Amino acid sequence: MTQLKRACSTKTKDDVTVDLPSPLEESEHIGFSESGRSVAMVNLRDLIVCPVCHAALSLDDIEVQGSGCCPNCGRRYAFDRGVFDMTPLPPPDEILKSKWHTWEKLQDNGLVSYVKAPELNLSVGFREDAEAFMNFCQSSGLMLDVGCGMHTYPSYLPEGADVVGIDPLAGEKRRAFTFVKGIGEYLPFRDETFDHILYASSLDHIIDPKRSLADAARCVKANGRINLWIDGLSDEEPSTNRTRFGRYQILAQKGFSCLSRHGWFSKMGFRRTLSYVASVASMEVPEGASDCFHFVHLNVPIVFDWLNELNLRVVSQMDYPAADSVFIQVMK
Repeated sequence: MTQLKRACSTKTKDDVTVDLPSPLEESEHIGFSESGRSVAMVNLRDLIVCPVCHAALSLDDIEVQGSGCCPNCGRRYAFDRGVFDMTPLPPPDEILKSKWHTWEKLQDNGLVSYVKAPELNLSVGFREDAEAFMNFCQSSGLMLDVGCGMHTYPSYLPEGADVVGIDPLAGEKRRAFTFVKGIGEYLPFRDETFDHILYASSLDHIIDPKRSLADAARCVKANGRINLWIDGLSDEEPSTNRTRFGRYQILAQKGFSCLSRHGWFSKMGFRRTLSYVASVASMEVPEGASDCFHFVHLNVPIVFDWLNELNLRVVSQMDYPAADSVFIQVMK
């Protein structure tokens, strides 16, 4: 396959056009983490496949033409603003089809929340819980961050790491790691590609968490690790059958607990906190969701049931009560 040296054009805030390296080039492109340290970008050429049928794709053609079809199943994927969009549309299975509209509303709510209070909803800057997760994972080698968020460089990732992130929200900022737009249930990567796969408080934002874990098991190398950060733990069985008032009540309980636990009142200030709380209070909780942002609030038993059914072996577990969380590391 011909190596492209094509650059992606973009405009800075001063409306000056600059050339950015193609994501298909070798790992010579250097990005910068939030601390300002340089990080190498990962070459996607040998990683990406069709997320549905896992056939090889001509990424060169998709990049040059702006879109292209899988030669096997015919699904079309796109390239826009320097990012491959590997979202499989229409949704490939009945579970995703039945919940897609609800999921899109949750994504819209999440986008508002991320923009208004990124330090609360994303791992931006120093956070004790993010550092605890990083220390727990001890990640190395090639990493995949499922649900990486919209920020430049998550604080739970080690500096200088080889990272590929995937998220349904492209965002406006250029990330300091290799990014692919897509969904967790259908990962667009070859079998046994990654040494470590991370879900940093993202599993409960996914329509079908069990299917996502199964696809992660496909993509992780033999003896590799899948690392889960489950936060906002529920004391009961996951349910989406509560009344509208019940869903708002759960959101309020968990939301104010999070604000208090992390000291965000002092970090964000009274005015910003009030504005953020007001924006969340005005959001619609779509039918079929637990609250404005989640399909379900997970608990340890249900996650362990999924792991057992998928033959994923738990090698390490750590409770982190300071953030109402548990960290779990598994291997296949």
